[in-house]
Amino acid sequence: MTQPPSPAKLLEIATAFQRSKTLFALVSLEIPTLLAGGPRSVDEIAKKLGADLLAIDRMLNAGVALGLLVREGDGFRNALDAQHFLVRGTETYLGDAFSRYDRVSSLAEWAEFAQRLRSWRAGTTKDRISMVAAPVGEEIEGQHRLSLLAGEALARALELSRHRRLLDLGGGTGAMSIALCRRFPALHSVVLELPAIVPLAQARVRDSGFDDRIAVREGDFVTGPLPDGCDVVLLANVLSMLSASASQALLSRVFERLPAGGIVLLSGWMLDGNRTGPLVPVLFCLEDILLGAPDVERSTATYAEWLAEAGFAGIEQAMYFEPTRFVVGRKPGELPE
Repeated sequence: MTQPPSPAKLLEIATAFQRSKTLFALVSLEIPTLLAGGPRSVDEIAKKLGADLLAIDRMLNAGVALGLLVREGDGFRNALDAQHFLVRGTETYLGDAFSRYDRVSSLAEWAEFAQRLRSWRAGTTKDRISMVAAPVGEEIEGQHRLSLLAGEALARALELSRHRRLLDLGGGTGAMSIALCRRFPALHSVVLELPAIVPLAQARVRDSGFDDRIAVREGDFVTGPLPDGCDVVLLANVLSMLSASASQALLSRVFERLPAGGIVLLSGWMLDGNRTGPLVPVLFCLEDILLGAPDVERSTATYAEWLAEAGFAGIEQAMYFEPTRFVVGRKPGELPE
């Protein structure tokens, strides 16, 4: 007799909220930081946190079930990801970045998601996404670290040693520029950002020691002029916030500004060809709809098509920092020596 199907898969999906809240609680309670030096017992952790022994036991075992912690005898220690990314004070700490997801997942708008999904129409809202989900406070520092890690991976994936001047449009805190300038000593960068972000970027560029090679300028790259003299233009996590028409118009302007042999580099959580993955970008498309964005994230194929329409050639695409991908286009011709 054929066994009836189990709803286990549906239950896993339905309890995704609990799984994410377990991660956020581990970060908030700084349990990975507590375990950074090695295993600790449940009793020791409960006393340190001033919490009930049974509650902490279940919390730690939930961390084990999620692959964030490891049981070792009567104690618990960090799994690899928790040790690498969730120990406060380390260069790769991303706890503050994950706090942003905790805040956004708690927005009242999610209670109206089905209604918002039904009423949303592509291209009928403003040209840019609402900034309610933008990082704030310590989340900005967490996002800066995450972007640094992505920038370091991008620098390993590309060869920019012949290029001299990078234009980082909507470059946030300048993390990608910092990582690329660190990798390529001849490269200089201009980060173009909105007024509210400029002081944050200037401070982090100054702290990085690259303020002699990275300039932060105030400007609106959608409606304002683009700086001249750059042979690389980077748009990291930018086009997904703009409408299709605004994105295509921007790419045409970038093509006009670049010299022969110059490149445009698109980076972000892009979809694959059939739009079913990677999972994180697919889910963030739903967040775009929730927040009333003019469009949702597109596939690498769509971006490649837009680049070709703008005049770029030699278009390449790749996953370089899962789930982050890039699409690169080159303006026909050769860079001057």
